[in-house]
Order: sequence, then C-alpha cells, then structure tokens
Amino acid sequence: MIRAGTAFIFMLARGRLILMKLPSMPELFKGKPTADQSSHKNLQQEKAPWSLIVAGAALFALVFTGGFSMRHLISDHRTNTADLTPSVAAAIAAENHTSATDGIALQSTDQTMIAAVNGYSHSLAGSSDCTPDTLSQLTDSAYTNGKSCLIQPIENSCKIAIADLCHGDIEVAKTAWKYFENNYNPETGLVNAVDKYPSTTMWDTGSALAATITANDLGLIDNREFDQRIMAMFKTLSSIPLFNDEAPNKVYNTQTVQMTDYGNQPTETGIGVSILDLARLVSWLNTLNCMHPQYHSMVNATLSRWDYSRLFKDGSMYGMAREGDQIQVLQEGRLGYEQYAAKIFEHVGFDLPVASSYENKYRTNTDILGVSIAHDTRDPRELGANNYVVTESYAMDAMEIGLDEQNHPLLRNIFEVQKKRWQETGIVTAISEDNIDQEPWFLYNSIFNAGLAWQTTNSSNTRYDHLKTTSVKAALSMAMLFPEEEYSQVLTNAVQHAYDPDRGWYSGIYESGAGYNKAITANTNGVIMSNFLYKKYGSLLPHCNHCSRSIKIESPVLTEHSQQKCEICSVAQQY
Repeated sequence: MIRAGTAFIFMLARGRLILMKLPSMPELFKGKPTADQSSHKNLQQEKAPWSLIVAGAALFALVFTGGFSMRHLISDHRTNTADLTPSVAAAIAAENHTSATDGIALQSTDQTMIAAVNGYSHSLAGSSDCTPDTLSQLTDSAYTNGKSCLIQPIENSCKIAIADLCHGDIEVAKTAWKYFENNYNPETGLVNAVDKYPSTTMWDTGSALAATITANDLGLIDNREFDQRIMAMFKTLSSIPLFNDEAPNKVYNTQTVQMTDYGNQPTETGIGVSILDLARLVSWLNTLNCMHPQYHSMVNATLSRWDYSRLFKDGSMYGMAREGDQIQVLQEGRLGYEQYAAKIFEHVGFDLPVASSYENKYRTNTDILGVSIAHDTRDPRELGANNYVVTESYAMDAMEIGLDEQNHPLLRNIFEVQKKRWQETGIVTAISEDNIDQEPWFLYNSIFNAGLAWQTTNSSNTRYDHLKTTSVKAALSMAMLFPEEEYSQVLTNAVQHAYDPDRGWYSGIYESGAGYNKAITANTNGVIMSNFLYKKYGSLLPHCNHCSRSIKIESPVLTEHSQQKCEICSVAQQY
C-alpha cells in the first residue's frame, strides 16, 4: 500500500511538470539544484517548495519500504544518475571501513562492505550489461535496467584483502603465468612440471593449482577460463589411475595421464606414492575449496577416492615404493617438509601429533655462522633419506598455514643464516632445491644436510658444489616474508631480471658466475605467483578457518579417529 501510494504521488508530481529526478541525500539537504532543475529554472523557482515536499516523500518511502530501488523510480529518466549506486557504495564502505590490522573479522555482514573490503567495489556507471564478467564487480546491487541479474555474485568472506598489490607485483605475476599458458594441457587439465616436458607430480599439480587460483584472483584470467581449467583438472583427478588402487602415483604423463617412472616411461603398476607431494596438492585444494566454494563437492570426491590406511600410522606419515613385485611402506618426511605436510593433513582431519610438531623427538639444533639451525637427527648416512634444511618448506608453512610459536623462530633463523653468509662472503644466498639446466638436472642446495653446511648434492648425495645457485623462488619468498629487511632488497635486486618474458621465471643464478640457471618449472613459477596471494590476504589457512569452509573426506581412517576421540571424551566425562 505504501509503495503503490508513493509511486502515484511521484508520478502525479511529474504530471504537474515538476520533472525532477530524486537528488542524492546531500543535495536534498543543501538544496543544490539538479541538472533537470536547472533546465526548468523558471518552473522550479515557482514550484520549489512543492518539489522538496515530493522529494522528501519519495525519500521517506525509500527508507520505510525496505529499500525500494531508486532505479525503479527513475528508470524512465536516467540523466546523470549512473553514478548513484557507486557513490552510495563508496559512502557505505568509507563509513564502515575497518583497518586490516584489526584482523580479518568484519564488523558488518553487509554485502557491499564485504565487496568493498575485498577490493571488488568497482564502478559500473553507464553499464547495462548483465554478464558473468560484470557480475564479479557488483557490490550490493545486482540490478540492470530495473531487473535483477539471474546469476548473483558470491559473497565470500574467505577473501578479505589486507594489502594492495602494486604494478610491479602484477608484472612479476604476469611473467610467472606465462609458464602456465605455455605448459597447460587442456585435454587433461594438467601442467608440465618442467618447460615443454609432458610429465608431472602431485606436488607440481599443487603448484599449478596455486598459480591458477592466483591468476584468477589477480585478473590475469577471467572466471570462465578459470572454471574451464579447474573442471578439466577435476575430470582427470576423478579418474586418474592410482598406485595399487590406493593413492596417486609419484609421476604421470600430462598428455596421456598414464602412470610413469621418473624417465616418463609408462608403467602399468606405477612406482610409488609420495605423501609430501600429496600434501602440496591437498593444501591448494583446500584453498580452492574456501575461496571458490562451488567446487566443494569435487574437492571432497577427489580426496575421498584415496585409500589413506597405509599413509598414516602412529602419528607419522608414510609413502610407498615398488621394489619388484613388493610394495614397501616407508616413513616419509624430515624436519621442515614433514611438518608442512602433516599440518595440512591434520587440518582435514588426520591425527599426526609426531609429524606435525617441530619439537618432536627427532629435532636437534646445530650452530651455523652463529645462528641456531634446527635439523632432523634421522641421518641419511644411516637411514638413506636426506634431512635437507632449505628455505622452501618453512616459507610455504608460513604463507599457506600461518606463523606460530614453533615455526616463527625457525623461519627467522633460516633467513638470518642466509643473510649472515651474504654478509661474510658477499654471495647472495637463497637456498632451496631446484631443477637445473644441465646434468644431473635436479639438485638439493641445502643450508644443512648429513652433518654438513652449505652443500649441494643430488638425491644420491654426490656433491655438485660448483653448481650451487641462488634460488629465485627462495629469494622472492624471503623478500615477501621479511619486506622491511635490508637483505630482502638485496635478494630482489639480485634476481629481478632472471626470467624469459615469453616463458617465465628461471630457477636461479649460479653462484660461480656462470650465469642464469635457465631451467623453468611449474614449482618455481607457482611459488612466485602464490607469494602474491600471501601479500594480498596473508596466510591462507586462517581465512579458511574464519569462514568455516572445510574439506570433508570420507575415509575409514578418519571415521576410526573420530570414534577414538569420542571414546576418550566419553571416558573423561565419567570422571
């Protein structure tokens, strides 16, 4: 009744030649004439009191009829009204703005505020298109020509930005994305782990997913291309052959999706399972799940395919390796990578108290250049598996999972010891494992391994110190984590030109002066891209926790763990 009456009064006023659009609230109270009032100057001088009464009545109806859309009232007379919604949105955003340093919790659930905080409050003035591209830019109003769009933008409290990216950041990301444009296989949704070589691991698939999520978030690809890439990936992951029908094989051909060995030769039975590689993929499936909840069921279905019964035992993680006709189940992970992987699996429900703690029984410390460096006591000279101390695992833990009282001092010392080596030798130091552009093609540059500092080896512990490199991904990751440090500027200056504009970022620079290590990989470029998600949003897992979007894996292992927890609680309640 009120709405109908108000519309009639307004139209009657227009019928009496008042012919004015509703001014903005500041114009009403200041008496500022609109463009229409100026064009009917004499009439407005005569009818000004009546026009204000009508305008006030319309404003009264707007407030008390649940926000009756101004667009409905003025849809037949659009002159100079296109900026109305953006200006109102901007005013709301300014009035309700909360500093990023106050945390990620919003003070308002208003969709406009969420959009504004996320950086999505873009002006759509003059636009009458209702398309998927414009939908992602809408704030609190999804109206076009007086009609609501069929597909509404998703309110996503998991994506609350805390910092802006500069032009230089976007350019770095664009260069990294070139790798994924060049090495994407649309038929399978998989990305080559190394430039132009059709092979990948689950670790590299995780890095490619990280890059794809980032590319979409930064506007390098639109929502349609993003969806096509994600759907193609899920189609493959939902049907990919599993090692022993348990979990993904260590290596696959990106074009045929066949299980292969490390030489990319097909194998019907596969070569084994890496639990660390699986964790990298799970980490980014978790990020996809919370930042893009439309894929929730696909993430759950993909991870519920795997059999976890032999991958976790007594709080530790295990991988598998085929030895002839036998399958060996071996503990996998050393201090650093072990905790990164275990914390990811703990987040989705698995119980890994040994593997997830940096203070477990296998940790000790050694002094390197006056800096205390934690390392694993499970010595490769006795057990075969190396205990490399590198930058990458600690940086990923901080950016993807978050800093805590255990990993924060360890990460700081990883940074400090490399800065100290630069100070004493003049060698810009950024240590990690990397592909290289010559034999043996992959090397572990380590801060510490097998009782020695600053050595470079292959997986068989053959020394290649003359091929030691400054790792581009390690340099940029440390600079991102410690932006106020002088050494961070040294790192970025050293590697800022280590790229091919048509192919992506190189893996590193040889410390010997032999030039660039021109190996170009999914992992290096994926890590570089995901650094910018960290800069924009902070550590990613807290965002997922904040908006309560979690992966739901169906597994007997999780069911058993849940039952055990219930039994413990039940016993505790008896006392």
